[in-house]
Amino acid sequence: MNDGKVVALVIVVILAVSIVSALMLPHEGAPQYVSIEKIDIKIKDVKDDSVDLTFLIKLRRSDILENTTLNFYIYDLKTDILLKERSVAIPEKNGRKINVTLSFDKDRDYKVEIDVERNNRTVDSRTLRLRYLDTLIPEDKELKVVLKDVDFKVVAVEGDKVTVTVRFYFDSMKNYDVDFHIKAIQYESNVLADEMWMKAKLESGKTEVAEANLTIPKDYNYLVKLEAWRSGTLLKIWKKTLNLAPTKRIPKEEVEKEVKFEVEKFVTSEKGIGIPHATPTPIAYGGAVGGAVKAPGFEALALIVAGGVAICLRMLSRRF
Repeated sequence: MNDGKVVALVIVVILAVSIVSALMLPHEGAPQYVSIEKIDIKIKDVKDDSVDLTFLIKLRRSDILENTTLNFYIYDLKTDILLKERSVAIPEKNGRKINVTLSFDKDRDYKVEIDVERNNRTVDSRTLRLRYLDTLIPEDKELKVVLKDVDFKVVAVEGDKVTVTVRFYFDSMKNYDVDFHIKAIQYESNVLADEMWMKAKLESGKTEVAEANLTIPKDYNYLVKLEAWRSGTLLKIWKKTLNLAPTKRIPKEEVEKEVKFEVEKFVTSEKGIGIPHATPTPIAYGGAVGGAVKAPGFEALALIVAGGVAICLRMLSRRF
């Protein structure tokens, strides 16, 4: 084999290695996409005046994701005034789950807007509404008690006064030290007729009884209330009507709906990008939004390599 053949063969080998190396290089222009797949909220800590909530965010994203952040905007739900904001960088590699903890005062309701931003453009967005944060109480002030029944018993009548024994029966789910406030309020006038304070130790798994004797004017109707207090805070109120004037009609008792902490989730979309559960729209190389993406320069490299191989093969065929 002469020197020309050796040189030609070396050139072919070099070109072949170049092609393989080019194909195995990381494809820097691979499509990048991201959208919010799911948001959950976890209560981290409850204080007397505020609550810390952790937002558990799951992303649908490409393995590589550059220049992308999660932006949180906190608004007063009533006035729509922006109260505070926070940005969290999304890791370039992996990082499909991101947890962010924010603190909220309990004296108002909130709108929380969560945006995904890449290269200064919003590509997905969610809106949450948080209501009744004031119903969340610290653990040392909680009271897990269920009212089972209420009894009234007339034990004495003297002049225009009557003494009534009031009994509230309830089940306690934990051990508690509780202050009970039992009071009788004249139904039509809303005047407090009599009251009594008492301390009680509640035991888990037992039916407890709160009992008091109240002396009140007869021939009236009353609303009897039992208030449960812990650590100086009113936690629960139970009510029952006491009818001592049968000829006077008492309006039907209203069933009060228990209000609890509430989260409403809304989906918003920025120009159709990032709609939940849809196929994520690729974010093109350089930041444009579109379909398939090709890294710059690869077409030219392929033409050069193909041309070089063709020339070398022709030279080899002539020499051999």
